[in-house]
Parts: sequence; structure tokens; C-alpha cells
Amino acid sequence: MVTSEPEILNRAAVTLQESVYLTLDDDPDRPKRLNDLGNALQTRFKRAGELEDLEQAITSLRRAVELTSDEHPDMPMYLNNLGNALQSHFMRTGKIDDLEQAIARKHHAVDLTPDGHINKPAFLNNLGNALEVRFDRLGQLTDLGQAIEIKSRAVELMPDEDPDKPGRLSNLANAIHARFNRLGALGDLEEAVTIQCHAVDLIRDGHPDESSLLNNLGHVLLTRFERVGQFIDLEQAVESMRRASDLTPAEHPNKAAFLNNLGNALGIRFDRLGHPDDLEQAIAIKRQAVELTPDDHSNKAAFLNNLGNALGIRFDRLGHPDDLEQAIAIKRQAVELTPDGHPDKPARLNSLGRAFQTRFERLSDLEDLKQAVAVQRSAVGLTQEGHPARLGRLIALGKALHTRFKRVGELDDLEDAFRSFMLAADQESGPPSKRLEAVKLCADVSKLRVQLGCTTTYQELLSVYSRAFALIPQVAWLGNSITQRRAALPLIGEVVNSAVSVAIQTGDFSRAIEWLEEGRGVIWGQLVRLRSPVDDLRAHHPDLADTVQFLSRSLESLGEDKSNSKTTAHARDRTSTRIKLAQQYNHLLVLIRRLNGFENFLAPKTFVNLVPPRLEDGPIIIIHAYASSCDALVVFGSTQPIVHIPLPEMSHALAEQMHSDFTQSLLQADGHIGELADTDATLSSAAQDHIDLLGAQISIPLRTSTISPIVKVLENLNTADALPHITWCPTGLLAFLPIHAAGIYSEHGTKLSDLAVSSYTPTLSAFPQQHYTPAGGWSSMNALVISHRRDPGLAELPGVITEVDNIRKHIDGQIIHLDDEHATIGAALSAINDDRCQIVHFACRGRQPSETPVESAFILHDGDLTLSRLMSSSVSNAELAFLSADNTAIGDEALPEEAMHLAGGMLVAGFKSVIGTIWSINGQDAALVTDEVYRHLKGGYVQNGTLRPAYALHEAVKVLKEKVGESNFDRWVPYVHFGM
Repeated sequence: MVTSEPEILNRAAVTLQESVYLTLDDDPDRPKRLNDLGNALQTRFKRAGELEDLEQAITSLRRAVELTSDEHPDMPMYLNNLGNALQSHFMRTGKIDDLEQAIARKHHAVDLTPDGHINKPAFLNNLGNALEVRFDRLGQLTDLGQAIEIKSRAVELMPDEDPDKPGRLSNLANAIHARFNRLGALGDLEEAVTIQCHAVDLIRDGHPDESSLLNNLGHVLLTRFERVGQFIDLEQAVESMRRASDLTPAEHPNKAAFLNNLGNALGIRFDRLGHPDDLEQAIAIKRQAVELTPDDHSNKAAFLNNLGNALGIRFDRLGHPDDLEQAIAIKRQAVELTPDGHPDKPARLNSLGRAFQTRFERLSDLEDLKQAVAVQRSAVGLTQEGHPARLGRLIALGKALHTRFKRVGELDDLEDAFRSFMLAADQESGPPSKRLEAVKLCADVSKLRVQLGCTTTYQELLSVYSRAFALIPQVAWLGNSITQRRAALPLIGEVVNSAVSVAIQTGDFSRAIEWLEEGRGVIWGQLVRLRSPVDDLRAHHPDLADTVQFLSRSLESLGEDKSNSKTTAHARDRTSTRIKLAQQYNHLLVLIRRLNGFENFLAPKTFVNLVPPRLEDGPIIIIHAYASSCDALVVFGSTQPIVHIPLPEMSHALAEQMHSDFTQSLLQADGHIGELADTDATLSSAAQDHIDLLGAQISIPLRTSTISPIVKVLENLNTADALPHITWCPTGLLAFLPIHAAGIYSEHGTKLSDLAVSSYTPTLSAFPQQHYTPAGGWSSMNALVISHRRDPGLAELPGVITEVDNIRKHIDGQIIHLDDEHATIGAALSAINDDRCQIVHFACRGRQPSETPVESAFILHDGDLTLSRLMSSSVSNAELAFLSADNTAIGDEALPEEAMHLAGGMLVAGFKSVIGTIWSINGQDAALVTDEVYRHLKGGYVQNGTLRPAYALHEAVKVLKEKVGESNFDRWVPYVHFGM
């Protein structure tokens, strides 16, 4: 017959009790037998959770200590065991005196144990645990600091082969993790993850501590996911916590805690992915944790609060009133069970306050809103200054006050909301994304205060917004993957566009432009800065320059996680490495900017550094659309006045509608592009209808007076050319509209192309500062031609041979031609980086993945020549890049402010002018446009050795319109020019 473990424990306890009963007080073996009995009872408590066992254990262990002198070699062990039992009693009952006694006994045990003793690491570890528990209860950072120091000593004294080493490592990681939660230093979080991973790697399968270590690893990975956003961390956290729970029997005292933690992880995954099964599992698991926990257990309040949170989330999802009522009742119970002074009291008050506000939003009962404000005030008041959680609690209080102002109209509530949001924005220990949210909320309230005539001025509002721009590099941090940074961009864009609108309203046009530059193209700008030359720094500080370049290359290579999400160790290592490198990079920039002459090293540019003193090629016109206004800013140079043109008939909503209508028309028309490429057939009536609709959408910008007020500026431009030149810098969804083709296409309609030659620039930073002028002018310019007609599974590109022949007719200098099998990635990059060629011409297919525009590419013989690789090129003599391929100048519609496409990438690489396309093109049209561009460049659009590609393209498109008909918008509109 097999005896169960509980039976063995019961028999052991009975036997030891009999042994103690039969031993006299003066028997030298009595302390040892009391200690053994206490340990057995404590073990049975850990298995069955009976408080009576723990209290009897403490009585036995305390008597063992009383009967033993400090000089006895077993005294440290007896003290340590008594301390552990007292600590367990505190964890069960929450009586602080038990914890104080536990720490005193454990300190005594450590003091009595000489260095080198086999038990020293264990006693140090247990003392560190007790100090950490006291920190959790009282919040004193000195306790946590001592705990980390003591646990570090315990780990240092142990060899890796010691079977207890994994547990000691995990305990140390827990303490460092707690310090991160208190102070928010990312280095602590990374160290905790590294140590916990090492602990799990060291522990053998079946070890009694395996479930605890898995739970601890899941906990720290979950924290890193919430801070950094790497999805692999969340998946690993759920997996680790599920294993921890599965390995733990139902009667084990840790079972409830492991279930609670698993429920939290599933709830967070639901919030990220929205799978209903995750939420239902989370609620069921958290209910189980609550049911397994006695009412007098110190964790009961925490488990109740977490269950209430999960029910509140389900209410938000499904709207069942009973879920909300249960959530409030359970959260109220959690608050009542939490003693005053407990460090978790503010969190539970905050949670209850949010539930009250949710019920107010549902039922409009002002009493709920009143309670929400009162409870949130208490939560903020009880949260220490500098605590990372203070930020979220201030935001919650501000929202409750703002809501009450909108309902009741008391200005004091509005003022208090403003102060709450402002304090939240300045909480340096909180997550940057939450701080940016606080800035946005603060600005929204500030605008309302201005409208109501409160003390706030527009200058104070600008000061609020200035905080946002200091936060952008932290929100879209280089330590995050590109995917994570992309996810942060919508919030950044919303704040930036609001800030720019206010700056324009106040007449601070140069600041508006600086903010646009800093808040648009965030990831694009990071990539550019990572590839920026450091020649000046190298001349004075070569070692620092080498380090900058090493860190830059490393961060760029780690920018996107390319590893399979299932290869968890590799993905985890990439995340940790990227975070550490980003921290080193930021610290290095701070160091360099302290050096004389390098105060602005790789910092955002001011207006005077964004553009030359005078734009000789004509003005740059920035168009900015926001919910409250739409404006154009005309830039003639950094020393010239900026001209502001209000566009009252334009709005952000109208821009969205125009973009939607235009995109739909383009999708319908795009299928007919090339229908006439190689035949003399005529378009079907359906095809012509789609193209007519496309033309109607193109004419909208002028009809709605988006462009017509700007056109008046042209009357004041003095130019020797037949037409003035304008460089457009549209923002947001306006960047996807063909402004250059705006017009009313009727017999006597006005067209922009009749009034000006148009170019584009994605940002002012991308706009070239000057032309390269070869000594021999056009006749000395060399060209690199890269053509590729045949792609597997696709029809041969028509017109490529004619296109190349047309180039040969007009180029007087040397031509390097890479064709078909010779058009390889390596050969193309090598030739581009060779400064012999001032012109590069691509005649091939292009592609642009919407999720990763940095991987937009030209399709060559051996694969994709990507935007990322092209941006790595740096050419000093580059003049013109002609991208005769589909979709080379259109960015990601989901993130319009990024403006990331192949044409922009060529500007970054050093080309002064780029001709590209904003949708698919007809092969024969491409050959014609190529012929006309180079013919006009050779025939007159080169002045003083300087190319004028914008004018050449303008003339080429005129010829194409004459051939295909002006009404065939799909054929001539896609050709665009970027740069000078």
C-alpha cells in the first residue's frame, strides 16, 4: 500500500511530538527535537495551510531558541527557522510585529554565522527576503536596498553547481524587480530579467522550487512587456506562469498566488489581442485564487482587487451591468481588507475610483462621480512622490475632475484637473507614453481654460506642449523594436498636430515648423541620425566617434525583431541587448553634448538650421490640417519672413474624406493602367468611368480652395523661368493627395500646373541644402542605369529596352548599365556608392509592404534592393535619381507622418533630386517620360552646370498629356519630383 505525502507528514509530526513530550527540559537534545517538530509542523502548514500548524511550529521553534545559547553551533539554524515561521505567520495574518521579530531573529542568525560556513548563504538569503517583505509592507527604500545587498552576498558565496543557487538568484532578481517597480530604472528591470532567466536555466526539472522560479520569471517578463511592449515577453510570461500553476498542487499555499498571477497575465493578453477566451480564463482563474485564500490571509485583498479588475474589463467589453456591480462590491471589499499604511492601499483605492467613474458614465449618478473623485484624491494623497504609479493615479484623478466639471460646471474642478495632469506630465519615474498622454490631457484642459477666460494664456499652453517634444524620443525609444515604435506614433502624431495648430494660432510660425519636423518622420529621423556622419566629432574625439558608430550600427541591426516568435531565448536576448545598447547610446549622447562645440550633436534642428538663408529654387509650402484649422506656411528661407495662409475651407475631416474618396477612385482606376500599353484598343466604358471619377477627385483640392489661396502667393514670386517653382511639404493624409495635379479640368478651368512647377519634400530635414555642380556641366555627368525586365511569375516589363535606349541618346558622359542578370543587389550598391555617377536610373518593378515601409524595394535579379540598404549608401556627387518603377514615392497610409518611401530614401542617401511615382505606371509611358526628361535636361534645363529636373519632368508630363489625353489622369499624374 502506497502512503501519501500528507500521511507521511502527519506521522512525522505525531512522532516528533511524542519525542518532545518524552524529553526533559534539561536534556541537551530537547532544543533539536523542538526544532525538528517546528520544521515538520511548518512543512505541513505549507502543504495544507492550517494556521494552527504554523502557530504550534512557532511555539516549538521559539522554545528551541530559548533553550539554546548563542555559543551553540546550532543556534543560528534555530534562529533562522524561527524567523521563517514568524515571517510565514505575517504573510498569513498581516501582523507587522511578526515581521519585525522575524527580521530580528534572522539578523541574529547571520551575525552568529562565520563567513565560509555552509549555511551562511541561506541565512543571508532568508534575511534579505524578510527585509524585502517589510519593504512591500511599509515602503521604506532602505529595506529594499539592504535586501538587494544581502541577497547579492548570498549569491556570491555559492558555486553554480549548488542546487540552492537557482532559488537564491531568483530571490535576488525579485528584489531588483521590486526596486524597478518603485523607482522605474530600466536597468534594474533588465538585470532582473537576466538573473531570473539564469535561475530557471540552472534549476533541474522536478526541483521543489521549480514552480516558484517559473512564476517569478513570468512576473518579471510581464513587467517588461508592460514597460517595453515586446509581445514575446507576454507570451513567455503566460507560458511560465501556466507551468508554475500546473506544477503546484491545489492544497499548496502558493497555489492561489500562482493562479492570481496567471490570471493577471491572461487579462493583459486579452487587452493586447482581444481574444474573449483569455478574459474568461482570467476571471475563472482569479475566482479560484480568491476561493482558495482564507479571509484572514494577507493576500486576500490583492486577489479580490484583481478579480474586480477582470470583471470591470468584461463589463467594458460586453456591457453586462452585473459585472460592474460585482466589480465595485469586490473592490470595496479589497479596500476594506487593506489596513491603513499598507503600500497597496493607494492602488486599490485607485481601482475602486475608476470603477465608480465607469458606473457614472453608464448611469449618470452624480454620487458615483463624487465618490470617484474622493477615492482618487485619497489614492494620490497616499502615493509617495516619485513612485512610478503616481503618474497613472494623477491621470485618473484628473479625468474624474474633468468629467465632473463638464457635468457640474465648477471651475475649481477644471483647475484641479489641470494641476493633476500637469503633475502627471512631470512624473519622471513614470512610463513616457503615460506622461505624453498626460501632456495631451493637460493641453486639452488648457485650451478650455483659455476659451473660458481663465488665467491660462496661449504662451502657457505652448509651454505645456513643449514637454511633449522632450518625451517623443522616450516614447519612440531606440530600445524598442520598430514595430513597437510604430505603435506609439498615433499618440505622438495627435499631440504634435495639436501643438503645431496652437503655435500657428499664436503666430509662432518658426516654432510650428520646428515642432512639425521633430514630431513627423520620427522613425525615419531616427534611422537618419543612426546613419549620420560623425566627421566633426571624429576630428576632435575619435574614440567617441567610433563608439557612436558602433552603437548606431548595432541598434539599427536590432531595430526589428526578425526571429521567430517561438524561439523565445533568442528573441529575449535581442530585446535585452537592444535595451542595453539604447541606454548606452543615450548616455553617450548626453556625454558628447557636454563637450564644447557639440552641444547640439544629433539634436533636433532649429528653424535656422533646417533651411538655407534663402531658397533660390523657390519657396517650400507646408500644409497642415488639424481638427480646428488648416493652414499653409510659406518658407522662403531661414532669414526671410514666414508667410501664413489660413485655409478656412479645409479641415482635417475634409482631408480624411478627400483621401478616402481619392484612394477608392484610384483603386478602381488602377486596374486599367497599362490596358493600352501594347495595343491600339480603346478603354472600356467602365474603365473610362473609373478614370473620370479619379479626375474628379483630383480636382477637389482647388475647388475647395485648398490650393487657390496659396496660388495667389505665386503672383509675388520673381523668376526668370516661364513658371515659378514650388516645393510642397504636405502633412498627414494630405501627403497622399496629388497636389501637383490640382485643378479644374474643364475648358476654361484653372490648373496648378499652368501656374507653377511642383516638387515635394517629405520633411524640411530631407530637403537638400545645395546642388552638386560638376565642372563640365551636363556633358561630364555619368549615369548608372539599372534595368530588370523579368521577374519570376510575372510578365516581362514592357518598354524597358526603349527606356534604356532613350537614356543613351541623351547622356554625353559614361553610362554604366546593369541589366537583368547583371542587375544584382551587390552590383547596384557598389555602383551607387561609386562617386563616378551623378545620375542613377532604375527601370524595374518596385514594391512597398504596408507594415514595414523601410523594406520598400526595387526588385532586382537576386532579390530586393531595400530602402534600408539604399539609405546606408552615402554619395557625395549624387545629383538625380530617376525611379521608373511603381509606387516609389508613396508612404504608409496608416502612419502618414512618417513619409517613408523609396524617393525619400534616395534624398537621405545624398541625391539632390528624385523623380518617382505615386502609383503604378504604364511601361510605354515610362519610356516616353524618360526620353523627354533627359532630352529637356540636355536641351536647356541645366543652368550654370546645375540640373533642373523638376522643370524637365514638368515638360515631359506635358508631352505625355498631349499623347494620352489630359483626361487620362491615371497615366500622367503619378510622376512626381522630390528635392531641388
